[in-house]
Formats: sequence, C-alpha cells, structure tokens
Amino acid sequence: MPEFRQLAGLLFLAGLIGLPFSWMAFQKRKSRTLALRDLQLLTPRELELHVARVLDALPGWSAHATRGSSDQGADVIAITPNGKKVAVQVKHYRNNVGNKAVQEIVASKAIYQCEHAVVFTSGPGYTKAAIELAKANRVPLWVPADLFRIQEVAEQKGSMPRELLPGSTSGWLG
Repeated sequence: MPEFRQLAGLLFLAGLIGLPFSWMAFQKRKSRTLALRDLQLLTPRELELHVARVLDALPGWSAHATRGSSDQGADVIAITPNGKKVAVQVKHYRNNVGNKAVQEIVASKAIYQCEHAVVFTSGPGYTKAAIELAKANRVPLWVPADLFRIQEVAEQKGSMPRELLPGSTSGWLG
C-alpha cells in the first residue's frame, strides 16, 4: 500500500509540473483560433492594412497598403531587405480563391514595377486553377497560417521563412 501512495504522489506531482506547459499549449492554440476569427472579422481594407503591418514588422522590410480602390490588383507593396519590390494581393474570402486573383497580381507587377508577387487569402485556400497559374508564374499563395508564421517570425526579429517565397529565393533576398 505505501508503494501505491508513493506512485499516486509522484503522478500527482508530475501532473502539477506538466499543468503549466499544457495550459500554455492550450492558450497558444486558443489564441491562434481567436486570431483566425479576428482576421475573418476584419473588413477587407483592415485586412490589407494588417498584412502590410505584418510585412513591415519583418527586419529590413518595409510595406504599405495601396489606396483602397483602383489599386490595379496590388493591395500591399513591400520592399525586401535587398530592395526588391513585392506586390501582394489580399483576398478576404470565406471560400477558395480562384485564378482571377493570380491573374490580377501578375498584371499588377508591371504596373507597380515589382519583381515578385504574392496572393494572400483569409479563406481556406485556392482552386486548382489558381494553384496551377500561380506555379506557372512563381507566385506564392499564402493562407492564414502563413501570415501567423510571418507574424511570429517578425515578433522574434527573424527572417522571412524561405518556404513562403517562390522556388528560387535568391531573387527575393539576395
């Protein structure tokens, strides 16, 4: 019987020690869910401004939202640490984004004299046609998880995650 009490005591102590860690993991998952909900509650213009703020917070980057209407497809213009311009199309969707968004951002690269382009959606993802067109034009397609990752990296003063850039990153970051 004393062995059972010792085992129970050890299990209780281990639970107390592990509780803060599991609580922190729960809070992190909860805050990510709330952040996604908050993202979806933003107006389209607020979402554009938010994406610009997140990119602008990356060390060495600068970014600004373009004017709200008549933006020619680019909602955010960002400049990488090596001076490359990036056009970003921001789509506030609840469904998958189609290839029209990719067409628009590819066209806006020339208008804004950008070397690169990205499409971001607050929705679940992209249609097959959008994915094919984006691959053909080397346009990264970002979803909310990507934006949250960029935000975390920016808070830690880190660099843009390479997997969020087009296949050959040398043109983006130097």
